[in-house]
Amino acid sequence: MRKVHALATAAAVVAAFGAGVIYSQSGTAAAGTLTGADIAEIEQLYARYNQGLDFKDKELFLSAFAEDAVYTTGGGEVYEGRAGLEEWLAPVMENSSGAPVTHNNTSILITPTAEGAEGRGYWMLMNVADREPKPVFSGYYTDTFVKTADGWRIKTRGSVRGWPQDAQ
Repeated sequence: MRKVHALATAAAVVAAFGAGVIYSQSGTAAAGTLTGADIAEIEQLYARYNQGLDFKDKELFLSAFAEDAVYTTGGGEVYEGRAGLEEWLAPVMENSSGAPVTHNNTSILITPTAEGAEGRGYWMLMNVADREPKPVFSGYYTDTFVKTADGWRIKTRGSVRGWPQDAQ
């Protein structure tokens, strides 16, 4: 009788554990999951975007985006696909008379979604012509990311000038 009770207890524990594992997996599958490698690769997209602009490296900049990406600037202009991004990028790359600047991102937050991931991060454009850099503009990005055959890419990027409390 004792063996039967022990076996029944063990079976109940295993069933409860199995149900918990199935429930937890179904809960995360609906929202998507990201590995540490996924997060690192997505964070590199912010660096490719910034360094592509700062070093005037068109291919590095474009490599951050999906082929059908949509970019909305801080001024509200919308650029779609590679051709649209190249249109936006051309005058930026040609601007040799402006002060040297760097683009910097901080507080990047990446969240899994069923389709891929969403991200938000602060940006600051700094004039680095003088010994002490000076802020030019600042704001934040709202992004969606998609995993392609070539890895993670920016699907949509919205650039908002100012800080979150300014947008409310």
